[in-house]
Order: sequence, then structure tokens, then C-alpha cells
Amino acid sequence: MKKVLVCCGSSMITSSIALNKVKEALKSTDIKAEFSQCKFSEVPSKVDNFKPDIIIPTGALDEKMAKGTPVVRGTCFITGVGVKETLDKILEVLAD
Repeated sequence: MKKVLVCCGSSMITSSIALNKVKEALKSTDIKAEFSQCKFSEVPSKVDNFKPDIIIPTGALDEKMAKGTPVVRGTCFITGVGVKETLDKILEVLAD
């Protein structure tokens, strides 16, 4: 089971949108995933406790906060631009 952390700047609205789009994309694969979401400020503790395989921020996340966990920016899930390319990157990370 893969672990996916989706995060946003403050109110969890954009991360909820991104999370639902990633969940929907995973339905067409054999990848099983557990999801968690948080604010950017909570990422370091989530990395320590949840131990995600990937972090999908809906904005600019300081890479140091990810502590080496792969990060694929999910801004496209809000803007609608580049969704397929981003989903391909996410699936590539999760397939390993």
C-alpha cells in the first residue's frame, strides 16, 4: 500500500480537490494507496509520522520540508493545465 500526502497552504480546500483527482486516477491502475492531507506547515511532522511515498502540494512547497520524499506539484489540479503530465509523474513515482 502506497502512502500519498496531499497538502496546501491553509484551508485544505485545494488539497481536497487534488486528493479527489488523484484518487480517481488511481482507480484505473493496480496501485492501492492510503491518503492523508495537511497544511504546508504540517508537512515535516506528517513526513515523520505518516511516512508518505509521495507529497503532492497544490502550491510551492519548500523541498526541505519533504525530507527527501518525492514531491510532484499538484497546482494543475486547481488550474486544469498539465493534469495528464502531472498524473503520469505521480503514477511513475508510485509504481516504483
